[in-house]
Amino acid sequence: MPTRFFRTARQRLDDANGQSMIEMAMILPLIVTLVLGMIELSYALLDQHVVTKLAREGANMISRDAEMTDAYAALRSMATRPIDFSTRTKVIFTVIKVPSTTGAPNENVPVVYQRYINGAVGAVPGNSVITCGCTAANFPSPSYAASDTDTNAALRVTGGLPPNSVSRGGFVYVTEIFTSHPLITPFDRFGVTVPSTLYSIAYF
Repeated sequence: MPTRFFRTARQRLDDANGQSMIEMAMILPLIVTLVLGMIELSYALLDQHVVTKLAREGANMISRDAEMTDAYAALRSMATRPIDFSTRTKVIFTVIKVPSTTGAPNENVPVVYQRYINGAVGAVPGNSVITCGCTAANFPSPSYAASDTDTNAALRVTGGLPPNSVSRGGFVYVTEIFTSHPLITPFDRFGVTVPSTLYSIAYF
C-alpha cells in the first residue's frame, strides 16, 4: 500500500512538472516580447530626445544668422549617439520668408529663402516637410540663398508650414534631422514593425 501511494504521488508530481513546463513554454514568448519591447521603447525615446534637442539647437543657430555650413559644423561637433552625420544622419536647414515688396508676385506669400542639406544624405530616407517647387539649383553655395524670392513662383511654400507662423516681412528658421535607428534587440522577429528612422523638426 505505501509503495502504491508513493508511486501515485510521484506520478502526480511528474504531471505537475510537465504541466508547468508546457505553461512556461506558452507564456515565455509573451514575456520575452514584452521585455524586448520595453527595452526598444526606452532606447527609441532616448534617441528621439537627442534628435529633438539637436534640431532645436540647429534652428536656434541659423536664426542668429549663422552661416549654414558653420551651423552644420557645430551640430557635428555636438552630436552624440545615435547621431552620426557621416553614416546615418542628415540635416536640412530651411529659412522661410514672406516678401514685403509691394506689387511683387510673391508679395506676402511664404517662400523658401535658404535651404541647405548635408550629412548622410543618400543613406537616410526622408524629405523636408517644407515643400515647394524648388530644387537644389535654386540655392547655390556659399550662402545657399535664392536670389529671386520676390518673383520666382517655384519658391513658394506649398506645405509643412504651420498657419500664421510668419508675418509679412518676417522669417521662420527650420531645422529637420533624420537619423536611422538600428534595433538593439531582435524585437522585429516577433512580427512587430519598428520605425527604422527617427525624425525631428524645430521651428524658430
